[in-house]
Amino acid sequence: MTTLITLLEGLALHCRWWCRALVAWRGPRAPMRPRRALLLVLGMPLFLLVQGVHTLCLLLDELLFPRYRGVRVGRALFITGLPRSGTTFLHRTLAMDRRGYTTLTTWEALLAPSITQRKLLRGLGKLDHALGGWGRRGLDAIIRRAVGDFAAIHDVGLHAAEEDYLTLLPAGGCFILMLVFPGSPGLYELGHFDRRMSPGRRRRLLRFYERSLQRHLYADGQQRRLLSKNAAFGSWLDGLRQQFPEARFMVCVRDPVAALSSQLSSVRSAAELFGTKADSARFQHDFLAMFGETLDHLNDTLADGSMSQGAVIDMDDLREQPSLLITRAMAWIGEPMGPELAHHVQQLPAGTASRHQHTAESLAIPRDTMEAVMQPAYLGLLALPQRIRIST
Repeated sequence: MTTLITLLEGLALHCRWWCRALVAWRGPRAPMRPRRALLLVLGMPLFLLVQGVHTLCLLLDELLFPRYRGVRVGRALFITGLPRSGTTFLHRTLAMDRRGYTTLTTWEALLAPSITQRKLLRGLGKLDHALGGWGRRGLDAIIRRAVGDFAAIHDVGLHAAEEDYLTLLPAGGCFILMLVFPGSPGLYELGHFDRRMSPGRRRRLLRFYERSLQRHLYADGQQRRLLSKNAAFGSWLDGLRQQFPEARFMVCVRDPVAALSSQLSSVRSAAELFGTKADSARFQHDFLAMFGETLDHLNDTLADGSMSQGAVIDMDDLREQPSLLITRAMAWIGEPMGPELAHHVQQLPAGTASRHQHTAESLAIPRDTMEAVMQPAYLGLLALPQRIRIST
């Protein structure tokens, strides 16, 4: 029943955000221009149809595969923190341990959040492979074209390890929709989850997320432990800790001004696609508020002394000595590394620079304003005993 309520709530929220976008057509974050009007009038009904199919298949899981609800998530490893702070690099490094960890891929999270869809698409995939793989190549080409320049910032592919918060789309719990409906109530709260989300909605989303992870583990065969990465879950840390008491956490941080600049630069092309003005001061202040509260929440949650299963990793240290930082972080949280993963980690090159170019001076917010909002909590995180250091 909780799943049904959450899914209906998600569909209602999607419709609400859509109607609000049509009515508030002069909003400074997303003024109604031809591209945005076309997206809302033609694209949004298709999106709602897809979410409706997901909803139906998720409900079918309750009838066809009810035993998935008995799967224990157990000692999962969650990677979160501040967006654009090395979470993807860490996630895909650890995902190399295919014997020890299972993690959601793009096609699983975006196209098959249900067990029913997963089995159906795997069957179609086998048929496509037998016919020469035309379908997969076509989908890869469509994704490359849709992603465009974003591929230089974040590698995207159907079979790449991806953020599993995409499975929350049917429930209206995926923060990425802020690029389509900036400033919408309910969406904004997702970036301030533990502090501003209503208790009932918070409990339902956490329970739905747990069900999503149980589905994945069930479909995967229940032989491996879950590896999850969601940079948007920094403000969810306390809720995740309570929902998954056996879990371990790696919290990635970075100089917050550089992180905010990188985040706003990375979403610019996608925002423009949806008619959202990523260069508007209102839009950028929304992200500044989210970054500031996320850092503050991470600091408070980790500093209270009750979260010994968490490690804090600063991106500058990770870039300088990735093998040392990852090895020490895994030891700190009590995570074993198999020989294959240990060998891969030892081969990681030091000092690798990102190809993504951005500058804080291009933002509409003065640097001193950004530092005043974010720097104190960031420095607090760096001073915590859970921070993994290069020197001991």
